[in-house]
Amino acid sequence: MPTAVVTWYEVWKTIHVLLAVIWVGGALMLQVLALFALRSRLPGRKAEFAGEAEKVGMRIFAPAGLILLVMGFILVHQGHWGYHTWVVLALIAYGLSFLTGILFLGPESGRIKRVIEAEGPDSPAVAARIQRILLVSRIELAILLLIVVDMVLKPGQ
Repeated sequence: MPTAVVTWYEVWKTIHVLLAVIWVGGALMLQVLALFALRSRLPGRKAEFAGEAEKVGMRIFAPAGLILLVMGFILVHQGHWGYHTWVVLALIAYGLSFLTGILFLGPESGRIKRVIEAEGPDSPAVAARIQRILLVSRIELAILLLIVVDMVLKPGQ
């Protein structure tokens, strides 16, 4: 009976794909939960959601995104892929998404918390900031989905 042999390439690829699922799936789930929070009539629910989203972003998405990137470089090297168009497109889109997360989404979540402390969780300023952050995060989700399409179709290969 033959035994299964798993290569290091397959291990790195599995980690890469699992982290992509966590990152993209998590971003999609946050959008769904945001809709629930925005429709909630519970006092302070929108503000509570903003705080939860910040925690998830900084504790799950940022580390997953960094490890995902490292695994991608390892895969390109070990798989002798080279930096074809599809790899470069993915790196550009990844960079946009990652920078959006660490330069806007995370810090803006912190700013929302400060406005909540100053004006209360149901103030118009909080609602406006939450709407803005959700718009940006929807654009980021679209970028993440385009990366998935890019990885599957590999244009220019």
